[in-house]
Amino acid sequence: MVSKANMRLFCVLVITIVVIPLQLWAGERVTAKGMSFFEEGKEAIAREKAVDEAKRAALQKVMGSYINSMTVVDNFQLHEDRIISHSSGYVKNITVIDEKKSRLGTLEITIQADVESADVKDDLQRFQDMLSWQRNPRISIVVQPGTLKKYLPAATKAANILTGKLQQAGFKVLKFSEQTRNKVGLLVGLTLEQSVKTSDYQGISISLNEIGLTADMFRPGDQEILASSSAIRSIPGENSLTVLDKGARQCIDAIWKELKDKLLLQYEKELYNDRDIYLTLKNLKSQSKAIEIPEILKAGITGVKGCSLLTFDGKKGEYNLQFRGRPEHFINELEMSYFQNTGFQSKIETYTGNSIVLLMLN
Repeated sequence: MVSKANMRLFCVLVITIVVIPLQLWAGERVTAKGMSFFEEGKEAIAREKAVDEAKRAALQKVMGSYINSMTVVDNFQLHEDRIISHSSGYVKNITVIDEKKSRLGTLEITIQADVESADVKDDLQRFQDMLSWQRNPRISIVVQPGTLKKYLPAATKAANILTGKLQQAGFKVLKFSEQTRNKVGLLVGLTLEQSVKTSDYQGISISLNEIGLTADMFRPGDQEILASSSAIRSIPGENSLTVLDKGARQCIDAIWKELKDKLLLQYEKELYNDRDIYLTLKNLKSQSKAIEIPEILKAGITGVKGCSLLTFDGKKGEYNLQFRGRPEHFINELEMSYFQNTGFQSKIETYTGNSIVLLMLN
């Protein structure tokens, strides 16, 4: 005979087993319709298209509430369309509950499906964050290595002046470090130099200082100079530190407009131009899996224009990607739920410049 205490324990266990999976699954049950035209003998193709349209309609129903509650941002429609185009990454457990043809040659299908609403919400937030990142260029300013020690105080002051100007112009300026390297869009490297010319005029010795400042723009982890602005100012005076400070400030003022325009232009190129990305995937299960990766990336990542397997060694594959956008955009889409659900799951091991190393998780 089962005691009341044991019976209560049994009931608690049953409730726990039933409730916990429901709590772990953050989805919505949705009914939606899809339609396509068909020809005799090609009903299977039409049915597939109608189901696909129904899946997209189901996803749009769930997306609507989240989009309305989020801040409207530029080009958000573009990313909304991108998510809808990957509806199979969010819509699961599809059941066709009605199917009918019309005299007009259309096939209408009604489905019930589970939409992974938590994934949709997370991915929409990722896109919104990325758009915010694009609208506010992220810059770091560094004093170039090799700058003479005696010039460092003046160069640092010049960097601070430039930081203030950039911030007022809407740029986001980050302190450069290993932790912020992957968040920085462009680096501005300052070089400060001084030369002194002495001349005699009617028995009086006159010192004329030439202060030169150069601002080079380049990517973090990349030594290629993408653009440069420079200025030279001649300043009389005997006090070297005072002259350096004054000359550096004047040089910053002289290059500011040109530098700002070049930064904006270069930043836009970095966002939308094609580039090569060198991708290494570790822990690949087989060579056949390594061979499949290029097609998976081209189908699942929007900016991938081409991908080729360069080498495969044991469980490691090396690839060359032609990608439109910054490496951060590529990584952002790798982490999207729709890609992880339909492509593969991975985590970043290292990322420097255009070189990315991923560890495969499935």
